[in-house]
Amino acid sequence: MQIRLSRDLDDRARATTGEMTVDEFLARFPEVPRDLRDESVLERYVAVFGPLLRLAQKPSPCVGAGGDMEHVFYTRLVNDLAIYAVGLARRDRTLARLQATLDAHAKQPATFGCTLVPRKASGAPRAGCR
Repeated sequence: MQIRLSRDLDDRARATTGEMTVDEFLARFPEVPRDLRDESVLERYVAVFGPLLRLAQKPSPCVGAGGDMEHVFYTRLVNDLAIYAVGLARRDRTLARLQATLDAHAKQPATFGCTLVPRKASGAPRAGCR
């Protein structure tokens, strides 16, 4: 399976070159707690998933379950950090989940992004507010 980007997402992804930094990640997602800034696992996480994180968008409540690719990337790659920020998860478990995601990526790096996004029927409408 190949993830095809819409023209606007493709343009946005190509506009920024180079590896994403932790500072860029924290600026892009203010809901991520700053106390994780110096964690080596977060640095590796951002380096590995930077291209997907640049596409990630926080879904609005009307998107519902699933959403489009950019919403799924947010939910799968950023949401655990946001949950930790509001005090609903422990720091050590959050860092362990980041490491587990890195380990899963290491097993299949070429297709990992595809495993994050569930398949949609051909011609299915985009998620979002109607």
